[in-house]
Amino acid sequence: MIKFVKNLNGTNIYFNTALEAMDDEIREELEREHFDTEQEFFSAYEKAHQEKFGEEWELSKENPIY
Repeated sequence: MIKFVKNLNGTNIYFNTALEAMDDEIREELEREHFDTEQEFFSAYEKAHQEKFGEEWELSKENPIY
């Protein structure tokens, strides 16, 4: 089953593809926390990526390339 999440700009993103594109360190840190949905996990990742790198994650953009 293909699961979609919405990024900060409202664009649908394939969740499994997004997992592969995530920074390993951030993803592994977030995996230790509890999230009820893939959307919550994805949104937390978007925020953590912004904080770590000081820029919007590619998959958070209005027209992401992946």
